[in-house]
Amino acid sequence: MDIGQLRGLLLDLDCMTALRHTLRNRAMAALVDLCRACAKDNADEAALTAAYCRVYDAWLDAAAHGRGGFAREALEAVLFEESPAALLCARMDVLPYSLTNALANDLDALGRLTAIEPAMFLLLCERAGMSGQTAARLPVWEPTLGSEMGDPRLSKMMLSREGVTMTAAFFRKQGTGLFARCPGSTWVGESEKYPLGLRGIREPDPIRLEDMVLYERERGALVENTRRLLDGRQACNILLYGDKGTGKSATVKALLSSFWLEGLRIVEVPLAQLTHLPTIFSILRDQPGKFIVFVDDLAFNDSCPEYTALKTVLEGGLEARPSNVVVYATSNRRNIVRQRFSERQDDVNERDTLEEKFSLADRFDLRLTFSAPTQEEYFTICRALLDARGAEYDWDELMPRARAWTVSHNGCSPRIARQFVDYIAGEGKA
Repeated sequence: MDIGQLRGLLLDLDCMTALRHTLRNRAMAALVDLCRACAKDNADEAALTAAYCRVYDAWLDAAAHGRGGFAREALEAVLFEESPAALLCARMDVLPYSLTNALANDLDALGRLTAIEPAMFLLLCERAGMSGQTAARLPVWEPTLGSEMGDPRLSKMMLSREGVTMTAAFFRKQGTGLFARCPGSTWVGESEKYPLGLRGIREPDPIRLEDMVLYERERGALVENTRRLLDGRQACNILLYGDKGTGKSATVKALLSSFWLEGLRIVEVPLAQLTHLPTIFSILRDQPGKFIVFVDDLAFNDSCPEYTALKTVLEGGLEARPSNVVVYATSNRRNIVRQRFSERQDDVNERDTLEEKFSLADRFDLRLTFSAPTQEEYFTICRALLDARGAEYDWDELMPRARAWTVSHNGCSPRIARQFVDYIAGEGKA
């Protein structure tokens, strides 16, 4: 690269429009500053050295966080930062010519910027006025260190004019901003740190549907409903209820492992935050992805505001539920709301009171039951978990211990089985 090509690249970077926000990224800003320093006539050696060191520091940060080289850093800035261009791509099947052209120019400029090798930068620095003695002291970064830890969705993306189609398709399928970056999120309330009120979860629980044992019918119904959601068909709100430790919450979380690459996202809403459901729905309505709003361990009194909020969004509010959102909730109680014997004794209109209490559960379109396994089913789960670990074991020797474990841990359940297998693994026997 000669000085003329470098100045041409800087002009193209100055003319970026659709993806101009990427230049605020720390690494991209450092690379541009170094290019500007190298493009000056009779540049100051101290300024060149400082600019180069800032680039190396930005590379260290990218590598330490698994983003590898500057090309990966630029792709993440393009795809995971909120921008008007991203929103338009997400909402439109056919892009205006001006946006297509702007994206092509910007991707090309970023590709050329991040393709400059460190050895070329050092050569440009020397041409601009840096001494060979100083250049020899500066480190040369490895272009792809740590990139194996990156996002698999980015492996085929391109920083070039040919990458426009894939970039637009990414936004349409994966969403924008936080929802493109993170498979899951939790409602924490709006703040300066979390302007949307959502804290992203980049590394959710890695549990997989394939690793689960028993409850095939219940899992099948949940998977089928989730496929309907992803296909744009009518999907149901689902209540998963049953005994503790039977894998209700784990089954919902495992959906991400199977479907997040297809655009599925899970938004977890704590029980105490259910009054914010209308706000959450309004945020998700404008996103192109498909969302499960997940409420874990439902159990409350009918007089609390959270009960009323959930009841309203399920069915009964003026505003319709977004077509790209379903609610999955778990509960150890079939009817969710606690019932007291005093209500049967004291309430004149007992039937009306009970129907009101049961109405929340009734508003879920589908209810799946997770009953506690029998002892034989518990043994089946233990053996399946041991086999999944590739363990060598003598079941005749382990079975009495597995049975004793249920006594000391108050019953049989998949959770108890997993705890037992983890304990055995800690002994080095599995």
